Amino acid sequence: MTDWVPSLSTQRGPRYVTIVDQLEADIASGRVRPGTRLLPQRDMAERLGLSVGTVSKAYAEAEQRGLISGEVGRGTFVLRRKPAARPEPSGARAGINLALNVPPATGEADLIAATLAEIVADGEMEGLLGYLPHQGRRDHREAVASWLANHGMAADPDRVFITHGAQHALSIALGMVAAPGDPVLTEALTYSGMLALSAQHGYRLHGVAMDSNGLIPDALDAAFRETGARALYCMPTLQTPTGTVMPHDRRLAIADILRRHDAYLLEDDAYAFLMPVPPQPLSALVPERSFYAVSLAKCLAPGLRIGAMIAPDAFRDRCINALRATGWMAVPVMAEAVARLIRNGGLARQAMLKREKAAQRDEVLRRVLRDWLPVRNGPPCFHIWLPLPMGRTLMAFIAQAAQAGITLAPPGALRPQDPASLGVRLCLGAAASEADLEAALLELRAILERAEAISLV
Repeated sequence: MTDWVPSLSTQRGPRYVTIVDQLEADIASGRVRPGTRLLPQRDMAERLGLSVGTVSKAYAEAEQRGLISGEVGRGTFVLRRKPAARPEPSGARAGINLALNVPPATGEADLIAATLAEIVADGEMEGLLGYLPHQGRRDHREAVASWLANHGMAADPDRVFITHGAQHALSIALGMVAAPGDPVLTEALTYSGMLALSAQHGYRLHGVAMDSNGLIPDALDAAFRETGARALYCMPTLQTPTGTVMPHDRRLAIADILRRHDAYLLEDDAYAFLMPVPPQPLSALVPERSFYAVSLAKCLAPGLRIGAMIAPDAFRDRCINALRATGWMAVPVMAEAVARLIRNGGLARQAMLKREKAAQRDEVLRRVLRDWLPVRNGPPCFHIWLPLPMGRTLMAFIAQAAQAGITLAPPGALRPQDPASLGVRLCLGAAASEADLEAALLELRAILERAEAISLV
């Protein structure tokens, strides 16, 4: 067929969303077939009279929706979509999402409801419905500081900022140390939210080589020299998607490299609660040049949208202004609920329950896919990287999983640049039960076994 180019004549929202919506509609109607190669982003931008940045955002959004896949050296291709109506798969329950990294339920809904009722009963609600300090109320920041201190990141409450989740904190932190077009270093496999921030604000992400212990110091040192970057985003503890935990000696080496290159650290510590005694954060080794982001809702429920950031003293005023500019303040009612749960031990109990769930789901994972899993140096968590020996059949693997009712993140959703080895992230928390998870993993094992058998013919 001729090159697919969308029409913007019916635009009702942002142009990049119009492009993705039209692509999705054309795929559903059959006008655009699976395997169709899309125009390169620069060519598409010229055809539409748009900036390359706008088209880049559209392609990133389409990849997040599972519509397309970009392959280095080959181009961007339309993925096969799951049929709209089909019999329920015999193995996996229909609609199991192994792409979304959310914790399984552990009674948090009742706990949150009871906490909100307590706030009302105590006559606190009215005071939480007005405008409060951008940085967060002092007692909320004190509670959060105590929680972070128990995780190895001690900080004065004046350096703590309450945010709309860790993603908001990372967005603010990046704005402090990078401008559109600037290079930013990440792990070779990284958090999809960082890719989204890059697409939105125009940062140029560069993936740095990793091994079983996380970022490789020599590779990081070389990346700073070659790119001129002044910022590094990483997850030293239970890194997503690999689940690795960086050893302390390597953290010391990374801290030394940051100082030598006068660079800033953006540390994402979203999953430290899954370790009873987490390692000392990398940010604690370079507090004068680190922005430390953590989700306070990850061990409760992601819909709370409460996080926190610790920033260097020199950036305090700018961070307060950024909070004001990007949301005025985090929702005080949610901040009060989390602060109460920190003080009464409810958050710690939820973290313990989540760790128990992680261990249960990890046991299922190891039992079903043990022959395909890499060696891991950290404790159980809700995500793991599954390397695929099939290379060129990665898209086929994702498509076959979709036909079995299993959603996987599309290739490229976790990479600034494609690494040498291909694979997918498996998220273990979204399945409703361990039985559902096992059924989905058995389907994946069957796909792997079939591919292995074909390769031996």
